[in-house]
Amino acid sequence: MKKKHILWGLLALLIFLSLSIGSNNQFSWLGLFEGQKQSLELFVESRLPRTLAIILASSAISLSGLLMQTITQNPYAAPSTTGTTEAAQLGILTSLFFFSKATLFQKMSFAFVSALLFTGIFIQVIRRLQFKEKWILPLVGLIYSGIIGSFAQMIAYRFNLIQSMTSWSQGSFSMIQRHQFEWLFLLILVFVGVWIYSNTFSVMALGEDTSKNLGLPYQTMESLALVLISLTSAVTMITVGALPFLGVIVPNLVRHYAGDYFKKTRSLVVLVGVLLVLACDILGRLVIWPYEVSVSLILGIVGTIVFISIIWKGEHA
Repeated sequence: MKKKHILWGLLALLIFLSLSIGSNNQFSWLGLFEGQKQSLELFVESRLPRTLAIILASSAISLSGLLMQTITQNPYAAPSTTGTTEAAQLGILTSLFFFSKATLFQKMSFAFVSALLFTGIFIQVIRRLQFKEKWILPLVGLIYSGIIGSFAQMIAYRFNLIQSMTSWSQGSFSMIQRHQFEWLFLLILVFVGVWIYSNTFSVMALGEDTSKNLGLPYQTMESLALVLISLTSAVTMITVGALPFLGVIVPNLVRHYAGDYFKKTRSLVVLVGVLLVLACDILGRLVIWPYEVSVSLILGIVGTIVFISIIWKGEHA
Protein backbone atom coordinates (compact mmCIF):
# COMPACT_ATOMS: atom_id res chain seq x y z
CA MET A 1 0.00 0.00 0.00
CA LYS A 2 2.85 2.39 0.84
CA LYS A 3 4.48 1.73 -2.53
CA LYS A 4 1.20 2.57 -4.28
CA HIS A 5 1.06 5.89 -2.43
CA ILE A 6 4.57 6.62 -3.70
CA LEU A 7 3.43 5.92 -7.26
CA TRP A 8 0.48 8.30 -6.87
CA GLY A 9 2.82 10.96 -5.52
CA LEU A 10 5.16 10.42 -8.47
CA LEU A 11 2.18 10.70 -10.82
CA ALA A 12 1.22 14.07 -9.33
CA LEU A 13 4.81 15.27 -9.78
CA LEU A 14 5.02 14.12 -13.41
CA ILE A 15 1.66 15.71 -14.25
CA PHE A 16 2.91 18.98 -12.77
CA LEU A 17 6.12 18.77 -14.81
CA SER A 18 4.18 17.86 -17.97
CA LEU A 19 2.01 20.94 -17.53
CA SER A 20 5.03 23.13 -16.75
CA ILE A 21 7.61 22.15 -19.37
CA GLY A 22 7.43 23.38 -22.93
CA SER A 23 9.27 25.30 -25.63
CA ASN A 24 7.13 28.40 -25.10
CA ASN A 25 8.43 30.53 -22.22
CA GLN A 26 5.29 32.66 -22.10
CA PHE A 27 3.61 30.26 -19.66
CA SER A 28 4.05 30.50 -15.90
CA TRP A 29 2.00 29.20 -13.01
CA LEU A 30 2.08 32.63 -11.37
CA GLY A 31 0.75 34.21 -14.55
CA LEU A 32 -1.97 31.54 -14.76
CA PHE A 33 -3.15 32.20 -11.20
CA GLU A 34 -3.06 35.94 -11.80
CA GLY A 35 -5.23 35.52 -14.89
CA GLN A 36 -2.68 36.57 -17.51
CA LYS A 37 -4.13 35.99 -20.95
CA GLN A 38 -1.03 34.42 -22.53
CA SER A 39 -0.52 31.89 -19.72
CA LEU A 40 -4.23 31.01 -19.64
CA GLU A 41 -4.47 30.51 -23.40
CA LEU A 42 -1.30 28.41 -23.54
CA PHE A 43 -2.50 26.27 -20.63
CA VAL A 44 -5.98 25.69 -22.08
CA GLU A 45 -4.97 25.33 -25.72
CA SER A 46 -1.81 23.23 -25.38
CA ARG A 47 -0.48 22.16 -21.97
CA LEU A 48 -3.68 20.70 -20.48
CA PRO A 49 -4.85 18.91 -23.69
CA ARG A 50 -1.42 17.34 -24.11
CA THR A 51 -1.31 16.00 -20.57
CA LEU A 52 -4.88 14.70 -20.77
CA ALA A 53 -4.05 13.00 -24.08
CA ILE A 54 -1.04 11.26 -22.50
CA ILE A 55 -3.13 10.03 -19.56
CA LEU A 56 -5.99 8.73 -21.71
CA ALA A 57 -3.87 7.12 -24.44
CA SER A 58 -1.25 5.49 -22.19
CA SER A 59 -3.74 4.07 -19.70
CA ALA A 60 -6.00 2.63 -22.42
CA ILE A 61 -3.11 1.04 -24.36
CA SER A 62 -1.74 -0.49 -21.15
CA LEU A 63 -5.16 -1.93 -20.34
CA SER A 64 -5.46 -3.27 -23.89
CA GLY A 65 -2.21 -5.13 -23.41
CA LEU A 66 -3.53 -6.64 -20.20
CA LEU A 67 -6.73 -7.70 -21.97
CA MET A 68 -4.81 -9.23 -24.87
CA GLN A 69 -2.61 -11.23 -22.52
CA THR A 70 -5.70 -12.37 -20.62
CA ILE A 71 -7.59 -13.77 -23.60
CA THR A 72 -4.48 -15.41 -25.10
CA GLN A 73 -2.94 -16.57 -21.80
CA ASN A 74 0.36 -15.30 -23.18
CA PRO A 75 2.46 -12.63 -21.42
CA TYR A 76 3.97 -11.41 -24.71
CA ALA A 77 0.68 -10.61 -26.43
CA ALA A 78 -0.30 -6.98 -27.03
CA PRO A 79 -1.70 -4.83 -29.85
CA SER A 80 1.86 -4.09 -31.00
CA THR A 81 2.84 -7.79 -31.19
CA THR A 82 -0.32 -9.25 -32.75
CA GLY A 83 -0.79 -6.99 -35.78
CA THR A 84 -3.54 -4.84 -34.24
CA THR A 85 -1.56 -1.61 -34.57
CA GLU A 86 -0.66 -2.28 -38.20
CA ALA A 87 -4.27 -3.29 -38.93
CA ALA A 88 -5.47 0.06 -37.60
CA GLN A 89 -3.02 1.83 -39.93
CA LEU A 90 -4.28 -0.26 -42.84
CA GLY A 91 -7.83 0.70 -41.96
CA ILE A 92 -7.01 4.41 -42.03
CA LEU A 93 -5.36 4.07 -45.44
CA THR A 94 -8.27 1.99 -46.75
CA SER A 95 -10.69 4.76 -45.78
CA LEU A 96 -8.74 7.10 -48.06
CA PHE A 97 -9.14 4.57 -50.87
CA PHE A 98 -12.93 4.75 -50.59
CA PHE A 99 -13.17 8.42 -49.59
CA SER A 100 -10.63 10.80 -51.12
CA LYS A 101 -11.41 13.33 -48.38
CA ALA A 102 -12.26 10.96 -45.55
CA THR A 103 -13.41 12.59 -42.33
CA LEU A 104 -11.81 11.77 -39.00
CA PHE A 105 -14.83 9.66 -38.07
CA GLN A 106 -14.58 7.66 -41.31
CA LYS A 107 -10.86 7.04 -40.78
CA MET A 108 -11.48 5.93 -37.21
CA SER A 109 -14.35 3.64 -38.22
CA PHE A 110 -12.25 1.91 -40.87
CA ALA A 111 -9.34 1.61 -38.41
CA PHE A 112 -11.63 0.03 -35.80
CA VAL A 113 -13.14 -2.51 -38.20
CA SER A 114 -9.74 -3.41 -39.64
CA ALA A 115 -8.15 -3.83 -36.20
CA LEU A 116 -11.06 -5.98 -35.01
CA LEU A 117 -11.00 -8.17 -38.14
CA PHE A 118 -7.26 -8.83 -38.32
CA THR A 119 -6.84 -9.28 -34.58
CA GLY A 120 -9.66 -11.81 -34.52
CA ILE A 121 -7.99 -13.72 -37.36
CA PHE A 122 -4.68 -13.74 -35.50
CA ILE A 123 -6.30 -15.07 -32.31
CA GLN A 124 -7.86 -17.95 -34.24
CA VAL A 125 -4.56 -18.75 -36.00
CA ILE A 126 -2.47 -18.95 -32.82
CA ARG A 127 -5.08 -21.18 -31.19
CA ARG A 128 -4.90 -23.63 -34.04
CA LEU A 129 -1.09 -23.63 -34.02
CA GLN A 130 -0.93 -24.17 -30.21
CA PHE A 131 2.58 -22.94 -29.51
CA LYS A 132 4.55 -24.81 -26.86
CA GLU A 133 6.88 -21.86 -26.29
CA LYS A 134 5.22 -18.56 -25.37
CA TRP A 135 7.93 -16.44 -26.98
CA ILE A 136 6.92 -17.78 -30.42
CA LEU A 137 3.72 -15.68 -30.34
CA PRO A 138 5.43 -12.28 -30.75
CA LEU A 139 7.64 -13.81 -33.45
CA VAL A 140 4.60 -14.95 -35.44
CA GLY A 141 2.97 -11.63 -34.61
CA LEU A 142 5.85 -9.72 -36.17
CA ILE A 143 5.53 -11.78 -39.36
CA TYR A 144 1.78 -11.19 -39.38
CA SER A 145 2.32 -7.47 -38.76
CA GLY A 146 4.78 -7.36 -41.64
CA ILE A 147 2.23 -8.87 -44.02
CA ILE A 148 -0.41 -6.33 -42.99
CA GLY A 149 2.14 -3.52 -43.13
CA SER A 150 3.13 -4.44 -46.69
CA PHE A 151 -0.48 -4.02 -47.85
CA ALA A 152 -0.64 -0.68 -46.04
CA GLN A 153 2.54 0.49 -47.77
CA MET A 154 1.14 -0.51 -51.17
CA ILE A 155 -1.88 1.71 -50.58
CA ALA A 156 0.32 4.50 -49.17
CA TYR A 157 2.56 4.49 -52.26
CA ARG A 158 -0.46 4.40 -54.57
CA PHE A 159 -1.98 7.53 -53.04
CA ASN A 160 1.26 9.32 -52.01
CA LEU A 161 0.51 8.87 -48.30
CA ILE A 162 3.90 7.61 -47.11
CA GLN A 163 4.45 10.76 -45.04
CA SER A 164 1.06 10.37 -43.35
CA MET A 165 1.75 6.70 -42.66
CA THR A 166 5.08 7.63 -41.07
CA SER A 167 3.39 10.16 -38.81
CA TRP A 168 0.94 7.50 -37.58
CA SER A 169 3.76 5.07 -36.78
CA GLN A 170 5.71 7.77 -34.89
CA GLY A 171 3.73 8.34 -31.72
CA SER A 172 3.95 11.92 -30.54
CA PHE A 173 1.99 14.36 -28.39
CA SER A 174 3.75 17.47 -29.70
CA MET A 175 0.88 18.43 -32.03
CA ILE A 176 -1.89 17.85 -29.51
CA GLN A 177 -3.99 20.95 -28.94
CA ARG A 178 -7.55 21.75 -27.98
CA HIS A 179 -10.07 20.37 -30.52
CA GLN A 180 -7.45 17.83 -31.71
CA PHE A 181 -7.60 15.20 -28.97
CA GLU A 182 -11.23 15.00 -27.88
CA TRP A 183 -11.75 11.66 -29.67
CA LEU A 184 -9.56 10.17 -26.96
CA PHE A 185 -12.45 10.55 -24.53
CA LEU A 186 -14.02 7.57 -26.31
CA LEU A 187 -11.43 5.53 -24.43
CA ILE A 188 -13.49 6.08 -21.28
CA LEU A 189 -15.69 3.32 -22.72
CA VAL A 190 -12.68 0.99 -22.47
CA PHE A 191 -12.17 1.85 -18.81
CA VAL A 192 -15.87 1.38 -18.04
CA GLY A 193 -15.95 -1.97 -19.84
CA VAL A 194 -12.86 -3.27 -18.05
CA TRP A 195 -14.09 -2.19 -14.62
CA ILE A 196 -17.60 -3.60 -15.09
CA TYR A 197 -16.36 -7.00 -16.31
CA SER A 198 -13.23 -7.26 -14.16
CA ASN A 199 -14.48 -10.35 -12.37
CA THR A 200 -15.25 -12.02 -15.69
CA PHE A 201 -11.86 -11.18 -17.16
CA SER A 202 -10.25 -12.52 -13.96
CA VAL A 203 -11.91 -15.88 -14.60
CA MET A 204 -10.91 -15.80 -18.29
CA ALA A 205 -7.28 -15.62 -17.22
CA LEU A 206 -7.68 -19.22 -16.00
CA GLY A 207 -8.16 -20.44 -19.57
CA GLU A 208 -11.02 -21.23 -21.95
CA ASP A 209 -11.86 -24.69 -20.62
CA THR A 210 -11.97 -23.59 -16.98
CA SER A 211 -14.05 -20.53 -17.87
CA LYS A 212 -16.62 -22.59 -19.75
CA ASN A 213 -16.81 -25.12 -16.91
CA LEU A 214 -17.66 -22.25 -14.58
CA GLY A 215 -20.49 -21.18 -16.86
CA LEU A 216 -18.75 -18.16 -18.39
CA PRO A 217 -19.80 -17.16 -21.94
CA TYR A 218 -16.19 -17.22 -23.06
CA GLN A 219 -16.66 -16.42 -26.77
CA THR A 220 -18.91 -13.46 -25.99
CA MET A 221 -16.48 -12.00 -23.49
CA GLU A 222 -13.55 -12.60 -25.82
CA SER A 223 -15.40 -10.66 -28.52
CA LEU A 224 -16.00 -7.82 -26.04
CA ALA A 225 -12.30 -7.75 -25.16
CA LEU A 226 -11.36 -7.60 -28.87
CA VAL A 227 -13.81 -4.72 -29.39
CA LEU A 228 -12.23 -2.77 -26.51
CA ILE A 229 -8.72 -3.49 -27.81
CA SER A 230 -9.62 -2.49 -31.36
CA LEU A 231 -11.34 0.70 -30.20
CA THR A 232 -8.22 1.67 -28.27
CA SER A 233 -5.94 1.00 -31.24
CA ALA A 234 -8.15 2.95 -33.67
CA VAL A 235 -8.61 6.00 -31.46
CA THR A 236 -4.99 6.28 -30.35
CA MET A 237 -3.64 5.67 -33.85
CA ILE A 238 -5.69 8.47 -35.37
CA THR A 239 -4.86 10.98 -32.63
CA VAL A 240 -1.35 10.33 -31.28
CA GLY A 241 0.09 7.46 -33.36
CA ALA A 242 1.69 4.24 -32.18
CA LEU A 243 3.24 3.84 -28.72
CA PRO A 244 5.47 0.75 -29.11
CA PHE A 245 5.86 -1.96 -26.45
CA LEU A 246 3.65 -0.13 -23.93
CA GLY A 247 0.95 -2.82 -23.90
CA VAL A 248 3.56 -5.55 -23.48
CA ILE A 249 5.93 -4.31 -20.81
CA VAL A 250 3.54 -2.54 -18.43
CA PRO A 251 1.27 -5.55 -17.61
CA ASN A 252 4.36 -7.77 -17.23
CA LEU A 253 6.07 -5.34 -14.87
CA VAL A 254 2.92 -5.02 -12.77
CA ARG A 255 2.30 -8.76 -12.60
CA HIS A 256 5.90 -9.33 -11.53
CA TYR A 257 5.30 -7.31 -8.36
CA ALA A 258 1.52 -7.56 -7.82
CA GLY A 259 0.58 -11.03 -9.08
CA ASP A 260 -1.72 -12.27 -11.86
CA TYR A 261 -5.16 -11.42 -10.48
CA PHE A 262 -6.78 -9.21 -13.15
CA LYS A 263 -9.03 -7.24 -10.81
CA LYS A 264 -6.08 -6.39 -8.57
CA THR A 265 -3.67 -5.42 -11.32
CA ARG A 266 -5.96 -3.33 -13.57
CA SER A 267 -5.54 -0.04 -11.65
CA LEU A 268 -1.79 -0.58 -11.26
CA VAL A 269 -1.45 -1.23 -14.98
CA VAL A 270 -3.16 2.09 -15.69
CA LEU A 271 -0.99 3.91 -13.15
CA VAL A 272 2.32 2.47 -14.32
CA GLY A 273 1.42 3.00 -17.98
CA VAL A 274 0.68 6.68 -17.41
CA LEU A 275 3.87 7.12 -15.36
CA LEU A 276 6.01 5.54 -18.06
CA VAL A 277 4.64 7.61 -20.95
CA LEU A 278 4.66 10.84 -18.93
CA ALA A 279 8.32 10.25 -18.05
CA CYS A 280 9.25 9.45 -21.67
CA ASP A 281 7.35 12.46 -22.99
CA ILE A 282 8.98 14.84 -20.50
CA LEU A 283 12.39 13.42 -21.37
CA GLY A 284 11.61 13.88 -25.06
CA ARG A 285 10.92 17.56 -24.44
CA LEU A 286 14.15 18.12 -22.52
CA VAL A 287 16.74 16.16 -24.53
CA ILE A 288 17.19 18.76 -27.28
CA TRP A 289 15.10 21.61 -25.85
CA PRO A 290 13.47 23.75 -27.27
CA TYR A 291 12.92 21.01 -29.88
CA GLU A 292 11.37 17.63 -29.14
CA VAL A 293 12.19 13.97 -29.62
CA SER A 294 9.23 11.73 -30.46
CA VAL A 295 7.93 9.91 -27.41
CA SER A 296 7.71 6.71 -29.47
CA LEU A 297 11.49 6.84 -30.02
CA ILE A 298 12.26 6.98 -26.31
CA LEU A 299 9.54 4.49 -25.47
CA GLY A 300 10.86 2.18 -28.18
CA ILE A 301 14.37 2.21 -26.67
CA VAL A 302 13.10 1.63 -23.14
CA GLY A 303 10.53 -0.93 -24.30
CA THR A 304 13.05 -2.95 -26.31
CA ILE A 305 15.38 -3.29 -23.33
CA VAL A 306 12.56 -4.21 -20.93
CA PHE A 307 10.90 -6.60 -23.41
CA ILE A 308 14.13 -8.50 -24.05
CA SER A 309 14.67 -8.69 -20.30
CA ILE A 310 11.16 -10.06 -19.76
CA ILE A 311 11.64 -12.76 -22.42
CA TRP A 312 15.10 -13.65 -21.05
CA LYS A 313 13.84 -13.99 -17.47
CA GLY A 314 10.73 -15.86 -18.61
CA GLU A 315 12.72 -18.47 -20.50
CA HIS A 316 15.27 -18.91 -17.68
CA ALA A 317 12.83 -18.90 -14.78
